[in-house]
Amino acid sequence: MAGSCVTTMKYEKAILAEYAQNKSLYLQLEEYVAGILEDMMKSEKVMLMDLTHRLKTPDSLAKKIIKKDKYRLLTDITDVVGFRLIAYFADDVDKIASLVAQRFLMDWSNTVDKSAALSPTAFGYSSLHYVCSLPEEGPYTDYPSAFKGIRFEIQIRTSLQHVWAEIEHDLGYKSEFGLPRNIRREFSRIAGLLEIADERFNAIRTNVGTYTLEIRDQIKNGCGTDILVDQVSLKEFMYNNVRMQDLVTQIAASCNTCVEHVDPFPYLKHLEFLGISTLGDLSEMLERNWSSAIRYAKHVLMNVDVDLISSNAVLRYLCYSEMINAGYSESRIEKFMSLSTTNKERIRQSTQALLDRREIIKRNAEI
Repeated sequence: MAGSCVTTMKYEKAILAEYAQNKSLYLQLEEYVAGILEDMMKSEKVMLMDLTHRLKTPDSLAKKIIKKDKYRLLTDITDVVGFRLIAYFADDVDKIASLVAQRFLMDWSNTVDKSAALSPTAFGYSSLHYVCSLPEEGPYTDYPSAFKGIRFEIQIRTSLQHVWAEIEHDLGYKSEFGLPRNIRREFSRIAGLLEIADERFNAIRTNVGTYTLEIRDQIKNGCGTDILVDQVSLKEFMYNNVRMQDLVTQIAASCNTCVEHVDPFPYLKHLEFLGISTLGDLSEMLERNWSSAIRYAKHVLMNVDVDLISSNAVLRYLCYSEMINAGYSESRIEKFMSLSTTNKERIRQSTQALLDRREIIKRNAEI
């Protein structure tokens, strides 16, 4: 036993000396791989909650060497450099894993899928721990030769898996063994709930994607007048309804500017205030205020030098035209303006500006 401790201490000292000598190389590798991962996520449009990376400290390295009692060289340790990618959805974990496997040289013998490693009755929560190195052949070999063969770990998990891992780490419970039965039961219940939540969030995203495509198809085909106005349907209407696009284009052309498409989500409450509940209602409001909205936009923007006009500005002009043409009182217009700000002076100024321009909106001239 004493001999084993002496041997471990000997290797610990040698590995830590090797670490100190090569620390700058590992730091360079850390930054290089972090850049690759960031570029991969951007190019593949994978939305992450977080991407972190770290180099093990000498203290952390020493504890690992003593605990495992199997390392003889620094290169035996696979997570001297570590990366963690936290995705919002379980599907993205699979996508990231596939991208990592395609981009790096995988050490499958040391790679761990914790969900597969757990027994069916064990508590705990899964994540992927991939051990990789930079490829030694193929298109991605243009890197410093000193990086060749150095392994690093990439952890991939969902945000809920991350929450579980952090709480588990904080409580210090790494195993189901040795815990009281009631605590094991609580861990199992929570882990099951989190796993179900991950699955349901994934399903919700899939359902939203399907709903979006269905709405888009109906709008492009001139249907869907009975579709309720919500965040998805309003955005698709603004982007894909032919008449709305014509209005946006005409107003932009009249100002000799370009259009910036912006998510119209903030205007959901404004449309509700105006009694617009379906896309059919919105289409009717568009038709009856078409000319007024263009006149109003021309007047407001005629002496303004703008490079871009927001699609939301067009929707705002449409709402203003609706209120004036429908004979809204000053107090009702103030309530509409208060949906955008709580600043009383701004509400008063915006209301008065609209009332001052009401004749422009109500004019019956053809566009």
